[in-house]
Amino acid sequence: MTISWYGLSSFKIIGKDLTIITDPFGSGSGLSPVRGGADIVISSNPSLEIANNFSSITGTPFIITGPGEYDIKGAFIIGAPGKGGTIYSIEVEGIRIAFLGQIKQTELTDDQKESLEGADIILVPVGGKDVMDFETAAKVATKLEPFVVIPHSYKIPGVSLNLDKLDKFLQEMGGKHQEMDKLTLKKKELVGEQTQLIILTPQR
Repeated sequence: MTISWYGLSSFKIIGKDLTIITDPFGSGSGLSPVRGGADIVISSNPSLEIANNFSSITGTPFIITGPGEYDIKGAFIIGAPGKGGTIYSIEVEGIRIAFLGQIKQTELTDDQKESLEGADIILVPVGGKDVMDFETAAKVATKLEPFVVIPHSYKIPGVSLNLDKLDKFLQEMGGKHQEMDKLTLKKKELVGEQTQLIILTPQR
């Protein structure tokens, strides 16, 4: 499985037989709109232009915009209600991803914890303002005890939203991290007790 990042809360998750894109944004974000083909598009908050640019995604994707359970092309997805949007558990090739998109909460509810329990990877917003701030994100990431934490929705060149930079979250998490263009891994590689902090380079 491969995970790459467009910016904000938009990721591309590629499995053996499917492609998932999360929160495709439009030009109002200040960034070039997300484009490409996908089998599934997941929106954490379809009322926001930065998470609902479905028309730029090619193919005939199945679009998920709210809570529920979905089994599509070998991907098992659970959506749980969040403050102002939906929090998702995405399982592909045996790897479970906790996707917290355009969500602003101070902590997870019991129902959310239950749906995200056992997550191998967490995609978490850290920029504050309209999403979780760096302190809340660090608490959530630590509590879920994933193998990998990938932050998103922070200030990067071009983005027009008022977001904090990444450095506060890095400091809160201890500073140690790896930077890469994309994350490629298999279930059997997820071993050990140490959580890795991965910083992805936005794809253009």
